[in-house]
Amino acid sequence: MSSYTEARSRVVLATALLAALTACKEVIVPNYNSPNTSQLENAPNAATVNTTVAGLIAGARGSAGTWASTMGVFGREIMNLDGAEPRNVLALLIGPLEPGGFGVDVGWSNTYRNLRTASTILDVLPNVPDYTAAQRAGVEGFVKTMMAQELVNQLRARDTFGLVVSVPKSTTEMGPWVTREEGYTRAAALFDEGKTALASAGTAFPFTLPSGFAGFNTPVNYTKVNRALKARMEVYREKWPEALAALSESFINTAATTPASFNTGVFFTFTTASGDSPNPLYDPAPRALVAVPEFLVDARKRADGSRDLRATNKAIVGTVNLATQGISSNVRPIVYPTNVTPVPIIRNEELILLRAEAYYRSGNRAAAITDLNFVRTNQGGLAPLANDFAGDLVTEILYDRRYSLFFEYGHRWVDSRRYNRLGDLVRQLPSHRVFPLIPIPVDECNQRSPQPKGCVNVLGN
Repeated sequence: MSSYTEARSRVVLATALLAALTACKEVIVPNYNSPNTSQLENAPNAATVNTTVAGLIAGARGSAGTWASTMGVFGREIMNLDGAEPRNVLALLIGPLEPGGFGVDVGWSNTYRNLRTASTILDVLPNVPDYTAAQRAGVEGFVKTMMAQELVNQLRARDTFGLVVSVPKSTTEMGPWVTREEGYTRAAALFDEGKTALASAGTAFPFTLPSGFAGFNTPVNYTKVNRALKARMEVYREKWPEALAALSESFINTAATTPASFNTGVFFTFTTASGDSPNPLYDPAPRALVAVPEFLVDARKRADGSRDLRATNKAIVGTVNLATQGISSNVRPIVYPTNVTPVPIIRNEELILLRAEAYYRSGNRAAAITDLNFVRTNQGGLAPLANDFAGDLVTEILYDRRYSLFFEYGHRWVDSRRYNRLGDLVRQLPSHRVFPLIPIPVDECNQRSPQPKGCVNVLGN
C-alpha cells in the first residue's frame, strides 16, 4: 500500500472520529480547531507517527484542487461552468460571499485538522521510544514546515481578516484569533524552527515521502524547500531582505534552461489506486473547468507572431464551448493532461520570479530584469526586456507570474490583491464582482463571541 493510500485511510478515520466527537458536544457545529487525535496520543511509536506524517501530506493535498480552482475563479484564471452546480457562478462570480455560503471553506477544515494533528505529533515526539535524536529532529523539522505552510494557505485566503494559529489540546477550548501580521510572524517562526530542526536530522527521514518530493526527500534537501516556502511568504508580507536571504538558501537555479529545470520542485501526486485520489483538476472534455476567454488573447506575441509559449502550452481553443448563466468559454486548460498529473507545491520557475520581484522592490531593477528575462525568453519564447527598460516593472512581474503560474495555486488573485490591482481583473458580465478576500466559515463564527471581523458578507468590487 502506498504512503498516500495509507494516509488516505487515516484521514477517513480521523474524519469519523471528528464526527463522533462533535456528536457528543453541546455545540452543534464542528470544532475544526480541536479534532480528536487520541489514537496518536495513546500510541506514540515510530510506526504510528510515520503514518500520521503521511496523513498530514494527504490532508494538505486534499486542498490542492481548492487553491487552484476556487481561488483560480476569484483571480479570473479559470471559470467553473458546471451546469449542474450554478453556485460556481452565482456565489463565486456574483456573490456576495457569505460565511455560511458556497465555497468559503477554502481549505479551512483541512488546515485546522492538519494543525491539530501536527501539534499532537510534536507533543508526543519526545516520548517516541524507537526514534533516534536525529529522527525526532527530522519529524519536527518536516512537521513545523508543514504547519507554517498551512498558516500561509489561510492567510492567502483571509488576509486582513486574520486567523487562528494555535490549536488547544482541549476540545472545549479555542485558539485565540490573531491579526494577519501576527499570523505571518508565527508562520515565519515555524519555518525557522523547522530549518533549525532539519539541520540536526541526519541523512534521512524516518518516514517515506511521496514521489512528488523526489530530490527533496532528505533533511538537507528538504531544507531548501523550507526556505523556498518561506521566501514566498516573505514576498507576501513584503519583507524583501528576508525573501532574498531565504531564496539564496532554496533550490533556485538559473544555471539550466531546460523545461525540466524550471519544473524542479515539490508536487502533490495522485494515483488511481483503491483508497487514493486522482487529480481533481483533470477535466479533459471539459465538463466544467475552462480558462477565461481572454487568457490566450492577452498573451504577448513572439517575434513570429505566435503567442507566449506559456499560454499556448497551458491552454488551447477546444472543440467544446461551455456556457451557463450568460457566460461561456471554449478555452480549455491543458495544465493537467491526465488524472495523475501532479499539482505543484512550489517550483523553480516561481522562485526565479519571486527573486525578480524581491530584487525590484529592494531597488535592484537591473537584477529584476535579468531574472524576468531568464523566464520569459526560455519559457515564453518572448523577446527580452531591454536592460534600460523604463516601463512599469510591476506590470511585467504580474504578467510573467500570470502565465508562468497559471492554474497552480490561485496565484493571480493573491498577486492582484497584493498590488491593489483587483480592478484590472476582467468581469465577464456587469453583474459579476471581484472579491478581495474570503470570509471566515460560519462554523467558526458561531463558536466565537465576539465574532472575528471576517464573519461578514464580502460584497466585492
